[in-house]
Amino acid sequence: MNSLDARRAIEALRSGVPSAAAVREIGCGQPLLERRFREMLARSVFDGGMLVRAGYGAGKSHFLTCLEREALDAGYAASRLVISKSIPLSDPAKLLSAAAEGLRVGVDVGRGLDEVQDRLILRLNSPQFVDFKVSLERDGLFDSRFPATVALFEDSRDDEFRDRILRFWAGDALTVGEIRRGLKGMGMAASYPLAPIRARDLAIQKLAFIPALMKAAGLEGWVLLIDEVELVGQYSRLQRARSYAELARLLTDVPGITTVAAISSDFSQAVLDAKGDRDGLAAYLESRYPELIRPAERGMELIDRADLFEVPSEDSRKRAFSALRRLHGDAYGWQPPEIKWPETIGEEPMRTYVRAWISAWDMRRLNPGSRPDEAGFEISPPVLDYGESADADLGASDEIPDS
Repeated sequence: MNSLDARRAIEALRSGVPSAAAVREIGCGQPLLERRFREMLARSVFDGGMLVRAGYGAGKSHFLTCLEREALDAGYAASRLVISKSIPLSDPAKLLSAAAEGLRVGVDVGRGLDEVQDRLILRLNSPQFVDFKVSLERDGLFDSRFPATVALFEDSRDDEFRDRILRFWAGDALTVGEIRRGLKGMGMAASYPLAPIRARDLAIQKLAFIPALMKAAGLEGWVLLIDEVELVGQYSRLQRARSYAELARLLTDVPGITTVAAISSDFSQAVLDAKGDRDGLAAYLESRYPELIRPAERGMELIDRADLFEVPSEDSRKRAFSALRRLHGDAYGWQPPEIKWPETIGEEPMRTYVRAWISAWDMRRLNPGSRPDEAGFEISPPVLDYGESADADLGASDEIPDS
């Protein structure tokens, strides 16, 4: 690895930011979960996703970055999302927009559905695209906007209009008037009744439509990788319920999508128990949102059953240590010395040790006479804040698009 790429990887690790370069050097560190992910990708029909749990700094983001690379190498489109106040898990429309914007394909450096457009145009006469188009018309699983816009995309020679359709699939608005004008130009205005639909329901359908579109473009499917699900704990009770329901849907009910989500290991106790969601959410929802009860309960059940990260073995820790030592040497053009490091980690977050090793080498490089590692590693256990935050609680959109 050249020095610039190595330095970028070291700086990412120092900051606790997932890095593709660091993943290549260190690996996933979770062989059983990695094997399960590969088995999920190998199935022709997906039958569920995977929710993993681990403590703060244990490498959840690193693990998801590793899975993203594996998905791309296997011919899938992949989107990695970090739950935040701008990407609330409770809102399918915002999830869709973020997932479509962050979508990656292969080794392409660009992002978004634009990376799929050229593949799709080249395959308009392929058996995959013809089957895709026929199934949209025949099966009736999607709102009529979808077969209508696919027909318009296929017929149009206007790159700008095709781009508008692509943006619509990715989450933007496309009015009924625009669709009808395009269909009228094709002599098909009466073929597609365009009834009003809630934005939330349309977004849910788009999330199911995009993986079918991926396959029509010659890709294997779509992988969603969702990080920091624990931030749901800062939402209001209603938005937590919606988030649990959305998590259950993404992990079990969206054909063509393989979802892997990561959550902190203390979430069940700190939120489901301490905030009364496990025992009290159904009663809270019963009078106004009874349709949310069962989906939310399914989401909480999945959180309880989330796969726990393996504690790294001594061999895997030594491999990580050796890989980081080599990476630091490539980054700064020197030979990092042996330094003391803990023989056992137990429940302490791996991130703490990675930063400690990097800091020790930094100080030894800049001040060869120093021995910071011999003073021992200071470990301050992190504390996650599950207090409700108005900034984190952005409600789901239920408006009806222009009809």
